[in-house]
Amino acid sequence: MMKIVFLILTHKNIDHIYKLASEMLDAHFYIHLDQKSDIDLIKKDSIHNVHFVEERVDIKWAGFSMVQATINLISYALAHDKDTEYFHLISGDDVLLHKTPSWDNSDIFIECRESIEHRYRMRFDTPHADTKYQRTLLGKALTQFYKKTDKLFPTREKFYFGSQWFSIRRNELEILMNSITESDLNFFRKKLCPDEHFFQYLIAKNKMLGKVADCGNKRFIKFDPNFQRGSSPIFLNSEQLIYAQKQNYWFARKVEQLEMQKFYLNSNEE
Repeated sequence: MMKIVFLILTHKNIDHIYKLASEMLDAHFYIHLDQKSDIDLIKKDSIHNVHFVEERVDIKWAGFSMVQATINLISYALAHDKDTEYFHLISGDDVLLHKTPSWDNSDIFIECRESIEHRYRMRFDTPHADTKYQRTLLGKALTQFYKKTDKLFPTREKFYFGSQWFSIRRNELEILMNSITESDLNFFRKKLCPDEHFFQYLIAKNKMLGKVADCGNKRFIKFDPNFQRGSSPIFLNSEQLIYAQKQNYWFARKVEQLEMQKFYLNSNEE
């Protein structure tokens, strides 16, 4: 029997996850619930294949805390699920378009590319990274300063960028996780938006760029410059979810819970 793990970062109600878990008894769902959220209002002990990470992190937008939460989540799943083969990192706002996504080679489904536009993030430690000030006017002004500094003093050093969400097989995931050093963690602690660079960095470090799948991360995500200035994905509707499913994406984000429920209900009826 093919074993699949869904690694889920969330900060809100996960009733849709409980519903999926009750229907997908051979899959396991590992949850990192933001430390700011009340776990007693969300956790249900009666669902055998839903597991909550004990070492939770107070996640700040686009900060190293997101990387640390992801590391804790993956480490917990690897330690508690010894024979699982496929791992999918998703958010609590994701819809499963295909419930048993798998593949028969060592491909890593992740966005991973060089990006001069985002290079400044990895070049400079910044005082406002992973703090509440990152999204303030002062924080945004500091970010613009580092962007301009990068352009004034360019470098040939390569940095890789992409969405933090990925799918990977156990062997490749263990290689990446076992390669993490304290030096790696310290390098990223005061970087801006490190969650969009950290696992890409590990892939390059372990000379695994050739394993990155040509099709990307199999996530359907749409950005609109009119929504939060294009910094966050828009919420998808039913029509977009159906389109994404027909295009053979594995997941779609972001989706409101009522829209999720409607999509899953319609999918089960077909």
